[in-house]
Amino acid sequence: MGRILPFPRRFLPKYPEAASALDPAECLLLAALRWWLAAIRQAKDPLVWLRQTMAAAGAPDAAHSVDQLMRVVARTARRQVEIGCPCCLGLSRDERRLLHAASLAQAGETARAEEVLRAGMLSAVGAEFALGPLEGLGELLASAGFIFPRRSVPEDLDLFGGDLEAWAPPIPMLLH
Repeated sequence: MGRILPFPRRFLPKYPEAASALDPAECLLLAALRWWLAAIRQAKDPLVWLRQTMAAAGAPDAAHSVDQLMRVVARTARRQVEIGCPCCLGLSRDERRLLHAASLAQAGETARAEEVLRAGMLSAVGAEFALGPLEGLGELLASAGFIFPRRSVPEDLDLFGGDLEAWAPPIPMLLH
């Protein structure tokens, strides 16, 4: 007979409420998401700022991954997605969700990343399309030394589809 040994529970840290408490990789992605939206709202090309920022971080090609990810989010959202302004001190539930999906994708857990995106945020097709840019972003940031920390699933993330009602995004503003 063998012995059954319990695995010690390793508790992962939670996502902080304040953006200033994020890890460098998370801060870089959060800033990229927020500045992308700010540029779109001002009818400017978000790639100009993204290229400069990602080049300074050592991953210039990551700009295109962020741009593709956000375009997929904007086109396939099932509800209004909350992305704060660049100066916002807090962290919205959708920002936590995107950070978590990026962390999972970088760790090779693409099925879980897709689940996180599908859980009340993106359509099934949108979540599938978002995986490519997320995986590319994870690889490019990892090669530049930006590794997303492992965190617990955001508490307000409903993986069973709490907000599954149909939602038609207002045109032309798709993100908040």
